[in-house]
Amino acid sequence: MSELQALTAAGNSSLIPGHTISPPRLIEWAEAETEAAENYLRTVVRASTDLPVSTRDLLHSRAVDNLRNSPFAFGSAGFDAWALSAAAMPFLLWLSLRIRHPRITRNSAAEFLRRSNADDIIKAVWDAWGYDGRKNPPAPPLRDNPSNGGACSDNSRIAESPATAPAI
Repeated sequence: MSELQALTAAGNSSLIPGHTISPPRLIEWAEAETEAAENYLRTVVRASTDLPVSTRDLLHSRAVDNLRNSPFAFGSAGFDAWALSAAAMPFLLWLSLRIRHPRITRNSAAEFLRRSNADDIIKAVWDAWGYDGRKNPPAPPLRDNPSNGGACSDNSRIAESPATAPAI
């Protein structure tokens, strides 16, 4: 999306004929944050079903505490990891489409991701939501540690610039 499109909230109408992928409004952000938190809780419940009840209760309590202490809000590690996942894409696409097409369903929005241009649609959705869909840049080159006379071993190599290292 161009800067002018982002400023005017024009959206992207070139990828899905007859539909516009729009930047989210506050209500879409709130629904996405709620969905991300609920997805987190559903994942914990599914992962703990075969565990003893006491362990399961402990995990459930810990998950709720995690959400209380670090809510899944835009910019948080939990929300961003969810938003960039394949599982979140149909939901985010649905939220972005329903702004201009209120009758669209989640299932019909998910169908668009089965098209041949799905990669372009995914990038447009991430762009509308403020995410850069490109892969992380490669790690910075390593250089010899000058403090050991230029000797090189696994323990003596340091990154050129930690500030340019990709975030994990």
